[in-house]
Amino acid sequence: MTSIDKAAIGWSIAIVAIGVAIAFAGAGGQDLSVGTQAPTAPTTSTTTPSEEPQTQTEPFADIAEKVKEEAPAKPLKAGWDRMESVQDPGVGHEQHQLAIILPPSENVYSGTLRYDASENIQLVTLHGPLATGEDKGQAIWTPDGETKFALTFVDPMNAKGEWQFAGNALAVHTKNPTPFIVDYQVDYEENTMSETVMTGTIQSVQDPGMGHESHQLAVILAPSSDVYSGILSYSTSEPIQLVSLRGPISADEQPELTWTPDGETIFELTFVDPKNAMGSWEFEGNALAVHTMNPTTFTVSYSVSAIATAVEPSPEMVEEPAPVETAPEEPAGPQTVMVDIPAGTAVPGCEETDECYIPASVTINAGDTVTWINLDTAAHTVTGGSPAEGPSGVFDSSLVLGGAEYSFTFEESGSYDYFCMVHPWMVGDVQVN
Repeated sequence: MTSIDKAAIGWSIAIVAIGVAIAFAGAGGQDLSVGTQAPTAPTTSTTTPSEEPQTQTEPFADIAEKVKEEAPAKPLKAGWDRMESVQDPGVGHEQHQLAIILPPSENVYSGTLRYDASENIQLVTLHGPLATGEDKGQAIWTPDGETKFALTFVDPMNAKGEWQFAGNALAVHTKNPTPFIVDYQVDYEENTMSETVMTGTIQSVQDPGMGHESHQLAVILAPSSDVYSGILSYSTSEPIQLVSLRGPISADEQPELTWTPDGETIFELTFVDPKNAMGSWEFEGNALAVHTMNPTTFTVSYSVSAIATAVEPSPEMVEEPAPVETAPEEPAGPQTVMVDIPAGTAVPGCEETDECYIPASVTINAGDTVTWINLDTAAHTVTGGSPAEGPSGVFDSSLVLGGAEYSFTFEESGSYDYFCMVHPWMVGDVQVN
């Protein structure tokens, strides 16, 4: 009986001690919330039943905001500039902020942007303005709904970094309505349009490479004996892969990846899959293209700024021009008609004067031969058919490199349209009597 009483007394003392501790902790927490004054005797509350107790959810918010406002501005680095953003003037972007670093130009900017912003930002470059009907699935930015630019929009998810770019305009952007500050340094060139500096929008065509018949390809810089190096920024209607070619390579080279239009002219293939539809790429090679493994066409808007460096070919790579057959003097005998592929046709514009092939239309007799000579530095094809309907299968030169030629003898009368598979604006026809 005595042991039971001692146990009961022990439990009672423990319960009382716990209650006192809880009460003391509650009182201590209440004292911390209002200050660091010494404990006082309990007092009677003067709060009436109708009054709500006041709480401060963020006791230091006002102090932090005041410190932020009174803090000195961050020192500006030597050689850098500072800009405050404004409301984005783009249609549909009224709640966003934009800091335009290089304004829209008819030329192509390219270079490196270094930035240090007051918050995380996105990087923007524009391509255009687009011609009517060129907005086909790629991202678009417009200030008025009529003048449209293709938009390359990159979100690095940071406030500080650098970016290599090409485009007709350059800006830094956020999707927040409040202004931000950006310090920046931009090393760039503004280049006029040329065969290696351009802004454009093109539709892909069937990849002419062997084994790639179910793929799509948009050639931006056609195969050339020169080596291109530069920056490409792009905006496409679906995720794409980036392609550059080196070559043609010699027979003893065995790179891991190759591309060939005919099984004989072989290029080393650089194949990059960024898994995106917008971005920038610093590249080098004898050709530049955008590619998908899908059979359906895609749209790509782009700005590219590159230089072309001539490389002396090795003796075994020098292609001997095929001898030009002299047409017999007899009027009734077979004739050979020459067609030039002039320099500069790798850039749109020749179609406006119908001079992508000169002459663009020839008339011959059955049994006559047409020889196309490529006077351009870029490679071209002479492919029977049309850009709209694709190859007819009647004749196809594959890639004709600069300085080389291709001949075809027309044995049957009829009308034969043809085009360049890598530059689909180039079209011509042969009428055979």
